Amino acid sequence: MDILVSAIVGDFISRSASFMISKYFQQQPDLNKIQQRLQRVLLRIDIIAEEAEARDITNQGMLRQLKMLRQGMYRGRYVLDALRFQAALDEEVSHSSSALCKYSPAKRLCFSRAGSGSSNREALLFGTNSNMREELQRMVDTLEETVSGMKEFIFFLESYPRIHHQPYGTYLVLDNCMFGRQTERERVLNFLLCPSATSDLAVLPIIGPRRVGKSTLVEYICRDESVRDGFSMIMFFPEGSLKDEGVVDLKGNIMNSLVRHENFASQNRLLIIVEIAEGISEETLRSLKSSATFITPCGGCKIIITSRSDRVVNLGTTEALRLDYLSQEAYWHFFKSLAFGSRSPDEQPKLASMAMEIALEHKQCFASAHIIAGMLRDNFNAQFWSTILDCVRAFKQTHLLMFGQHPYLRMREDAPVYGWRLASSRKYFLVCNTCQLGSSEEVPKISVQDIILGHGGTLPRGQFEALGWRSRIPPYYNYMVSCKMQEPQLTVGRKKRAHQEEEHVI
Repeated sequence: MDILVSAIVGDFISRSASFMISKYFQQQPDLNKIQQRLQRVLLRIDIIAEEAEARDITNQGMLRQLKMLRQGMYRGRYVLDALRFQAALDEEVSHSSSALCKYSPAKRLCFSRAGSGSSNREALLFGTNSNMREELQRMVDTLEETVSGMKEFIFFLESYPRIHHQPYGTYLVLDNCMFGRQTERERVLNFLLCPSATSDLAVLPIIGPRRVGKSTLVEYICRDESVRDGFSMIMFFPEGSLKDEGVVDLKGNIMNSLVRHENFASQNRLLIIVEIAEGISEETLRSLKSSATFITPCGGCKIIITSRSDRVVNLGTTEALRLDYLSQEAYWHFFKSLAFGSRSPDEQPKLASMAMEIALEHKQCFASAHIIAGMLRDNFNAQFWSTILDCVRAFKQTHLLMFGQHPYLRMREDAPVYGWRLASSRKYFLVCNTCQLGSSEEVPKISVQDIILGHGGTLPRGQFEALGWRSRIPPYYNYMVSCKMQEPQLTVGRKKRAHQEEEHVI
């Protein structure tokens, strides 16, 4: 009897366990299936985004929808890449006795967090929630819901004309394309080309931190054919050329400005671009408007003010446009294309996982992306990429020990940083400051890449100038660095502070 009862109870427990396990897996789909769903929805997003980017969309609501769709695409691609590379590396590890997990995205992406392990990988991709499957499921559900709600967007998309000539606006992530600013571009174009609601001069402030791309965006727009056809003159006042003198005479200040474009066949309309570091007084702005009205009495003058300060917001006649650095997911999309070029990252999971960590440490810096990704692309082998990765990690640790601050955050503030080198003799050089020069100005023969790689022969003594990076899109700035060969002096007493900083830098 006891044996019979025990058998019945055991069978019941077994069936119950099987039912609960079956129920669990019904509620928690296999991770591979979720990844497949993610891949399918990203393909649909790619199709919609590519079609939208080929259209001249003017509706601000549709542009905001497109921006949200693109942000979801970048995040989805970022997660999918990390999972793919991890799976490929796990397969390599299972067939090899070597410690290939050294290049695991789980460790390489999360090494600066407290403790290494797969849970840190989840925290990086999905925040503090440790249940990766649930978070991945939630993200896929959100993307699928977003795509399903785009029917009206797709319907209205057909009413906008196609863009036939778009040399820099295709948003393919290449060396000579402006990346990630289509919504902002259309916003500025609408401001310039649409008639003003009042007879007063229209002013658009563009606010953003250093080297976020304000000048690049404005220059790119000023080269648009519709803008050049719509304005008889485009005047550019660089930073420092307009002082708070109270009276601004455009004719008298014509030599202080750069006339970017003249179109005598166009209507008498004037576009003024003003770059200022902090702010401009209302009196100076009124004087600027008065002078512009004198030149173009029939109206139609537009003014764009770019600045790093919020003080210019109140000077605008329309809502200010704010630029910020790219998200980490969008930056990875950008960096990956520069580093791999025409090659497929999926075929090189070891290199791709190292590239993800290198991109993570760049803090969305465009100049560093071009310099480092160019070296990776020219030296396409695991040993070189591993050396670059080690240098990037040591570069960050050195600045945390010395200053308690991430080096790329110091670069945004124009604070001195110690650049790293591959040379065996001197591992570092001090970058004192950075400046930008016009495309026609003479630049030194030695470049930062030469210093890093140890090319170019004997380096000059003392402080010298080097070419940091040459932009390949308008306004074609040359970024110069003033540097000298100097080793950092590490302070042991900062180690505890540096360790605390490491936990928050990502």
